[in-house]
Amino acid sequence: MPLLIDDAMLTAPFRLPLTEGWMDSSLAEPLPVTVRAGLVAADVGPADVALLPSAEATLLAETHVILPEVAIVVQGPGAWAMRTPVRPDAVDESLIRLLDVSGTGELLIRALLKPFYGIVAASARFLTDANDPAIAEAQVVAIEGIEALVEPEMGFQSDLAQAWFILTGSWPVGYVLVAGVEALANGDADRAITMLRAAQVVGTERRRDVRTILVAAAPEPEAIDRERLAELTNGLRFSLGADDRRSLQNLIARGTWGSRFPQKMPAFRDDLPADLRGGSAAGA
Repeated sequence: MPLLIDDAMLTAPFRLPLTEGWMDSSLAEPLPVTVRAGLVAADVGPADVALLPSAEATLLAETHVILPEVAIVVQGPGAWAMRTPVRPDAVDESLIRLLDVSGTGELLIRALLKPFYGIVAASARFLTDANDPAIAEAQVVAIEGIEALVEPEMGFQSDLAQAWFILTGSWPVGYVLVAGVEALANGDADRAITMLRAAQVVGTERRRDVRTILVAAAPEPEAIDRERLAELTNGLRFSLGADDRRSLQNLIARGTWGSRFPQKMPAFRDDLPADLRGGSAAGA
C-alpha cells in the first residue's frame, strides 16, 4: 500500500526528494508514494503509512500507531501565523477565520488564543468557509504555509510556533508518521521509515533547491521572506524526542476544545509490547 505524504511546505524535505527524482535506486522494496494536498485522517487506511498533520492522528487512535522515528518538529520560525488589524492585546473578542489551515494550525490557534493572546473566540466560532459572510467581521485570521512567511501590508502578524514555545517551553510537532495495523504486520511501517529517512538526508543536503521550489510555487514569490524561510527549514527536526511527545500531548489537551478532533492520540509504537510492534521493531 502507498506511503501517503501531505503536500505542504513543512513536508518538502521529505516529499521533494521522492517526487523530483533526487533519490538513487538503492532502496530495497520501496513503497509507492502518494502526495495529496490537504491529507486528513479519512484518507488513511489500516494498510497505509502516512505523514500527516499531527492533529489528524487524534482521529486514528483506534487503528494506527505513531512511529516516532520520523516527524516534523518546528524549532524556530513556524509555518503558522495569526494576523490581526491591531496589536493582539488590543483585541478582546473576535470571530476566528482559518485560512487554508491544517488541523495542527487549528489546534495551535485554539490552544493559544485565550491563554497567550487573551482573545476570546466570539460565540466560539472558527470560520472555514470562504463564502461565509461572517468572515468580514473576523479580526483574527490564522494562516499556514508559505503565506505565513509574507509580512502583511497592514496590521500585525504573530508566529504561532514561537508563541507556543513561549507559553509551554516546547516546540510544536507539525507532522507525525502513523502506521495502520496491517502496515505494521507486513513490514511497510519500517520500509516507510527507511524511505523517509533517506529522503530527508537528501532534502537536507539540497535544502537550497527545496527552498527554491517552495518560493517558485508561491502565489507571490517576491513577497516571501527568504531569510525567514531559510531559518525555518534549517531549524526543522525530524524525529520525536521525549519533550516533543509531551509537547504533542499538551497541544492535543489544550487545543482540541470545540473542534472535530478528540482529546486522544494513537500510542507510540515503541510503547507497545514487543510482539505488537510489527516488522523489525518487534525484535528491538
